[in-house]
Amino acid sequence: MSHLVIAISRQFGSGGAEVGHALARTLGIRYADRDILEQAARMLGRDHRELEGLEERVASLWGRAAGILSMGAPEGPYVMPALLPAGEDDLFLVESQIIRETAAREDAVIVGRGAFWLLREHPRLVSVFLHAPEPWRVQRVAARRNLPEDQARTLVREVDQQRSRFIQSLKPGAHSDARCYHLCLDTSIVGIDTAVELIAAIAAKR
Repeated sequence: MSHLVIAISRQFGSGGAEVGHALARTLGIRYADRDILEQAARMLGRDHRELEGLEERVASLWGRAAGILSMGAPEGPYVMPALLPAGEDDLFLVESQIIRETAAREDAVIVGRGAFWLLREHPRLVSVFLHAPEPWRVQRVAARRNLPEDQARTLVREVDQQRSRFIQSLKPGAHSDARCYHLCLDTSIVGIDTAVELIAAIAAKR
């Protein structure tokens, strides 16, 4: 039987990590986020801190890599290649291989990194998009990062644009296109706890 995979895409500051952590605890399954970067860095022979700024960015090979990874049955076992590239542009390729291998091996909550699109043919995928009005997200980011509101607003807009361009490099259409997801939630309205409950309810049907 295929494994349950919940892929969370999110606007910056909407609570993606919080929802993901709580959901993984509720369901008793793996939470995959920063550990994907750390594993990719080890495979590339790099320090993960050097690669942090390259995640979810558009690079020259990413569109081609996504096309390659879209082939094959995502519910089947994924074999990691013996030799991996060492260039910075290949971070997405390696992370995508890790994501697909994770989906083939175990139940998991995966945050970001285009997982909702890379695993779109996975038979037990639940794809979620978390969003919220910009002022609400700016206040959360300012409080959590101890930033002035104007700096938090700039950061929110920059990360949102970066993620949007990244998703558009993988697929046609906007990052926020509801047709790409099974569930879209405004966390400023439903809250973190209710978001977790709703996603868990959908997951139970998969």
